[in-house]
Amino acid sequence: MSEKFALNVEEKPVTGTQSIDRACDLLIRVINSEDPVTLSELVSTTGLAKGTTSRILSALERSGLLARSAFGGFESGPVLNQFAVRGGAYTALIGSLTPAMERIADMTHETVSLAVTGHNGIDNIAQVEGSYLLGSRNWVGESVPSHCSAAGKVLIAFGGASAPSTLAPRTTETITDFATLDAHIRKAREVGYAVIRNELEQGLISVAIPVLDSSNKAIAALSVSGPAERITPGDELHIAQLMRRELNQVQGLKQEGAA
Repeated sequence: MSEKFALNVEEKPVTGTQSIDRACDLLIRVINSEDPVTLSELVSTTGLAKGTTSRILSALERSGLLARSAFGGFESGPVLNQFAVRGGAYTALIGSLTPAMERIADMTHETVSLAVTGHNGIDNIAQVEGSYLLGSRNWVGESVPSHCSAAGKVLIAFGGASAPSTLAPRTTETITDFATLDAHIRKAREVGYAVIRNELEQGLISVAIPVLDSSNKAIAALSVSGPAERITPGDELHIAQLMRRELNQVQGLKQEGAA
Protein backbone atom coordinates (compact mmCIF):
# COMPACT_ATOMS: atom_id res chain seq x y z
CA MET A 1 0.00 0.00 0.00
CA SER A 2 2.66 2.52 1.02
CA GLU A 3 4.75 1.74 -2.07
CA LYS A 4 1.75 2.20 -4.36
CA PHE A 5 0.82 5.46 -2.64
CA ALA A 6 4.37 6.80 -3.03
CA LEU A 7 4.34 5.96 -6.73
CA ASN A 8 1.05 7.80 -7.27
CA VAL A 9 2.37 10.89 -5.51
CA GLU A 10 5.52 10.84 -7.60
CA GLU A 11 3.56 10.61 -10.84
CA LYS A 12 1.32 13.56 -10.06
CA PRO A 13 1.95 16.44 -12.48
CA VAL A 14 3.80 19.36 -10.98
CA THR A 15 3.57 23.01 -11.87
CA GLY A 16 5.39 26.27 -11.30
CA THR A 17 8.81 26.44 -9.72
CA GLN A 18 8.93 22.73 -8.93
CA SER A 19 8.79 21.85 -12.63
CA ILE A 20 11.46 24.44 -13.40
CA ASP A 21 13.68 23.16 -10.59
CA ARG A 22 13.42 19.60 -11.88
CA ALA A 23 14.17 20.64 -15.47
CA CYS A 24 17.19 22.67 -14.36
CA ASP A 25 18.47 19.77 -12.26
CA LEU A 26 18.24 17.35 -15.18
CA LEU A 27 19.82 19.86 -17.56
CA ILE A 28 22.76 20.50 -15.24
CA ARG A 29 23.34 16.79 -14.67
CA VAL A 30 23.52 16.16 -18.42
CA ILE A 31 25.79 19.14 -19.10
CA ASN A 32 28.19 18.22 -16.29
CA SER A 33 28.54 14.63 -17.48
CA GLU A 34 31.51 13.78 -19.70
CA ASP A 35 29.43 11.19 -21.56
CA PRO A 36 25.79 11.10 -22.72
CA VAL A 37 23.44 10.21 -19.86
CA THR A 38 20.67 7.64 -20.24
CA LEU A 39 17.13 8.00 -19.00
CA SER A 40 17.67 5.16 -16.51
CA GLU A 41 20.75 6.86 -15.07
CA LEU A 42 18.88 10.12 -14.57
CA VAL A 43 15.94 8.35 -12.95
CA SER A 44 18.35 6.61 -10.59
CA THR A 45 20.35 9.70 -9.61
CA THR A 46 17.43 12.11 -9.23
CA GLY A 47 14.86 9.82 -7.68
CA LEU A 48 12.20 11.12 -10.05
CA ALA A 49 9.66 8.80 -11.62
CA LYS A 50 10.54 7.51 -15.07
CA GLY A 51 7.48 9.14 -16.64
CA THR A 52 8.22 12.53 -15.08
CA THR A 53 11.87 12.37 -16.12
CA SER A 54 10.98 11.34 -19.66
CA ARG A 55 8.50 14.20 -20.08
CA ILE A 56 10.98 16.81 -18.88
CA LEU A 57 13.78 15.46 -21.06
CA SER A 58 11.47 15.46 -24.08
CA ALA A 59 10.64 19.12 -23.46
CA LEU A 60 14.33 20.01 -23.15
CA GLU A 61 15.03 18.09 -26.35
CA ARG A 62 12.25 19.88 -28.26
CA SER A 63 13.66 23.25 -27.21
CA GLY A 64 17.13 22.31 -28.44
CA LEU A 65 18.72 22.46 -24.98
CA LEU A 66 19.36 18.71 -25.03
CA ALA A 67 19.81 16.18 -27.82
CA ARG A 68 20.01 12.39 -28.19
CA SER A 69 23.41 10.89 -28.87
CA ALA A 70 23.91 8.15 -31.45
CA PHE A 71 23.54 5.60 -28.65
CA GLY A 72 20.35 7.09 -27.20
CA GLY A 73 21.78 9.00 -24.24
CA PHE A 74 21.19 12.69 -23.59
CA GLU A 75 23.81 15.37 -24.23
CA SER A 76 23.89 19.13 -24.73
CA GLY A 77 21.72 20.23 -27.65
CA PRO A 78 22.28 22.62 -30.56
CA VAL A 79 21.04 25.69 -28.70
CA LEU A 80 23.52 25.26 -25.85
CA ASN A 81 26.31 24.36 -28.26
CA GLN A 82 25.61 27.48 -30.31
CA PHE A 83 25.83 29.71 -27.25
CA ALA A 84 29.08 28.04 -26.20
CA VAL A 85 30.69 28.61 -29.60
CA ARG A 86 29.37 32.15 -29.93
CA GLY A 87 30.39 33.04 -26.40
CA GLY A 88 34.01 32.12 -27.05
CA ALA A 89 34.01 33.88 -30.41
CA TYR A 90 32.49 37.02 -28.93
CA THR A 91 35.11 37.17 -26.18
CA ALA A 92 37.85 37.23 -28.80
CA LEU A 93 35.96 39.70 -30.98
CA ILE A 94 35.34 42.11 -28.11
CA GLY A 95 38.95 41.86 -26.99
CA SER A 96 40.32 42.63 -30.44
CA LEU A 97 37.99 45.58 -31.12
CA THR A 98 37.92 47.28 -27.71
CA PRO A 99 41.06 49.40 -28.35
CA ALA A 100 39.52 50.74 -31.58
CA MET A 101 36.21 51.38 -29.83
CA GLU A 102 38.00 53.33 -27.11
CA ARG A 103 39.83 55.49 -29.67
CA ILE A 104 36.58 56.17 -31.55
CA ALA A 105 34.87 57.16 -28.30
CA ASP A 106 37.77 59.49 -27.46
CA MET A 107 37.58 61.19 -30.87
CA THR A 108 33.80 61.48 -31.17
CA HIS A 109 33.02 61.81 -27.43
CA GLU A 110 29.98 59.63 -28.15
CA THR A 111 28.98 56.08 -27.19
CA VAL A 112 30.50 53.30 -29.31
CA SER A 113 28.79 49.90 -29.47
CA LEU A 114 29.51 46.47 -30.91
CA ALA A 115 26.54 44.37 -32.02
CA VAL A 116 25.95 40.96 -33.60
CA THR A 117 23.01 39.12 -35.07
CA GLY A 118 20.85 37.55 -32.37
CA HIS A 119 17.90 35.22 -32.19
CA ASN A 120 15.31 38.01 -32.09
CA GLY A 121 17.10 40.92 -33.72
CA ILE A 122 20.43 42.56 -33.00
CA ASP A 123 22.31 41.80 -29.78
CA ASN A 124 24.56 44.46 -28.26
CA ILE A 125 27.62 42.73 -26.79
CA ALA A 126 30.02 45.56 -25.90
CA GLN A 127 29.98 49.31 -25.38
CA VAL A 128 32.44 52.12 -24.65
CA GLU A 129 31.02 55.30 -23.17
CA GLY A 130 31.79 58.74 -24.57
CA SER A 131 32.86 61.74 -22.52
CA TYR A 132 29.55 63.62 -22.63
CA LEU A 133 27.48 63.52 -19.46
CA LEU A 134 24.37 63.30 -21.62
CA GLY A 135 25.01 60.24 -23.73
CA SER A 136 23.41 57.10 -25.01
CA ARG A 137 22.10 54.52 -22.54
CA ASN A 138 23.87 51.25 -21.82
CA TRP A 139 22.69 48.83 -24.50
CA VAL A 140 24.87 45.85 -23.56
CA GLY A 141 22.81 42.71 -23.17
CA GLU A 142 19.81 44.20 -24.95
CA SER A 143 18.31 43.09 -28.25
CA VAL A 144 16.78 45.56 -30.69
CA PRO A 145 14.88 45.04 -33.97
CA SER A 146 17.18 45.05 -36.97
CA HIS A 147 15.00 47.31 -39.13
CA CYS A 148 15.29 50.28 -36.73
CA SER A 149 18.93 49.77 -35.81
CA ALA A 150 21.89 51.14 -37.76
CA ALA A 151 23.84 48.02 -36.82
CA GLY A 152 20.96 45.88 -38.02
CA LYS A 153 20.83 47.63 -41.37
CA VAL A 154 24.52 47.08 -42.14
CA LEU A 155 24.37 43.48 -40.95
CA ILE A 156 21.51 42.87 -43.37
CA ALA A 157 23.26 44.81 -46.15
CA PHE A 158 26.46 42.78 -45.87
CA GLY A 159 24.98 39.32 -45.41
CA GLY A 160 25.29 39.05 -41.65
CA ALA A 161 21.56 38.98 -40.93
CA SER A 162 18.30 38.27 -42.68
CA ALA A 163 15.70 40.95 -43.28
CA PRO A 164 12.94 40.82 -40.65
CA SER A 165 9.53 39.41 -41.51
CA THR A 166 7.70 42.18 -39.65
CA LEU A 167 8.43 45.88 -39.23
CA ALA A 168 6.91 46.90 -35.92
CA PRO A 169 7.09 50.64 -35.16
CA ARG A 170 9.19 51.86 -32.25
CA THR A 171 8.65 55.57 -32.95
CA THR A 172 6.69 57.64 -35.46
CA GLU A 173 9.79 57.58 -37.70
CA THR A 174 10.44 53.84 -37.68
CA ILE A 175 10.49 52.29 -41.15
CA THR A 176 7.35 50.16 -41.43
CA ASP A 177 7.24 49.29 -45.14
CA PHE A 178 9.56 46.85 -46.86
CA ALA A 179 10.20 48.99 -49.95
CA THR A 180 11.68 51.78 -47.83
CA LEU A 181 13.72 49.35 -45.76
CA ASP A 182 15.07 47.75 -48.93
CA ALA A 183 16.13 51.18 -50.19
CA HIS A 184 17.99 51.82 -46.92
CA ILE A 185 19.70 48.43 -47.15
CA ARG A 186 20.79 49.04 -50.75
CA LYS A 187 22.17 52.46 -49.82
CA ALA A 188 24.07 50.99 -46.87
CA ARG A 189 25.60 48.40 -49.20
CA GLU A 190 26.57 51.15 -51.64
CA VAL A 191 28.13 53.64 -49.21
CA GLY A 192 29.40 51.16 -46.60
CA TYR A 193 27.50 52.44 -43.59
CA ALA A 194 23.96 52.88 -42.28
CA VAL A 195 22.20 55.54 -40.24
CA ILE A 196 19.10 55.75 -38.09
CA ARG A 197 17.56 59.03 -37.04
CA ASN A 198 14.76 58.78 -34.45
CA GLU A 199 13.84 55.29 -35.70
CA LEU A 200 14.65 53.33 -32.53
CA GLU A 201 14.16 56.08 -29.95
CA GLN A 202 13.10 59.66 -30.47
CA GLY A 203 16.18 61.88 -30.52
CA LEU A 204 18.65 58.99 -30.90
CA ILE A 205 21.02 59.02 -33.89
CA SER A 206 23.31 56.14 -34.76
CA VAL A 207 25.87 55.50 -37.50
CA ALA A 208 27.12 51.94 -38.07
CA ILE A 209 29.65 50.13 -40.23
CA PRO A 210 30.02 46.36 -40.76
CA VAL A 211 32.86 44.29 -39.34
CA LEU A 212 33.70 42.00 -42.26
CA ASP A 213 35.37 38.60 -42.40
CA SER A 214 37.76 37.44 -45.12
CA SER A 215 34.84 36.80 -47.50
CA ASN A 216 33.45 40.33 -46.95
CA LYS A 217 30.50 39.02 -44.96
CA ALA A 218 29.46 40.98 -41.88
CA ILE A 219 30.13 39.21 -38.58
CA ALA A 220 29.35 42.23 -36.40
CA ALA A 221 28.69 45.96 -36.56
CA LEU A 222 30.36 48.96 -34.95
CA SER A 223 28.24 52.01 -34.24
CA VAL A 224 28.45 55.50 -32.78
CA SER A 225 25.30 56.79 -31.10
CA GLY A 226 24.24 60.07 -29.56
CA PRO A 227 21.52 62.72 -29.46
CA ALA A 228 20.31 64.51 -32.58
CA GLU A 229 21.61 67.88 -31.43
CA ARG A 230 25.19 66.55 -31.46
CA ILE A 231 25.19 64.15 -34.42
CA THR A 232 23.92 66.07 -37.43
CA PRO A 233 23.45 64.72 -40.98
CA GLY A 234 26.70 66.42 -41.89
CA ASP A 235 28.56 64.36 -39.28
CA GLU A 236 27.46 60.95 -40.52
CA LEU A 237 30.03 60.41 -43.28
CA HIS A 238 32.89 61.67 -41.10
CA ILE A 239 31.92 59.29 -38.27
CA ALA A 240 31.64 56.35 -40.67
CA GLN A 241 35.05 57.10 -42.18
CA LEU A 242 36.61 57.46 -38.73
CA MET A 243 35.22 54.08 -37.63
CA ARG A 244 36.37 52.42 -40.84
CA ARG A 245 39.88 53.81 -40.46
CA GLU A 246 40.19 52.55 -36.88
CA LEU A 247 38.70 49.17 -37.77
CA ASN A 248 41.03 48.77 -40.75
CA GLN A 249 43.98 49.52 -38.50
CA VAL A 250 42.97 46.78 -36.05
CA GLN A 251 42.32 44.25 -38.81
CA GLY A 252 45.59 45.17 -40.50
CA LEU A 253 47.51 44.53 -37.29
CA LYS A 254 45.77 41.16 -36.90
CA GLN A 255 46.70 40.16 -40.44
CA GLU A 256 50.34 41.17 -39.89
CA GLY A 257 50.43 39.12 -36.69
CA ALA A 258 49.09 36.08 -38.51
CA ALA A 259 51.59 36.38 -41.36
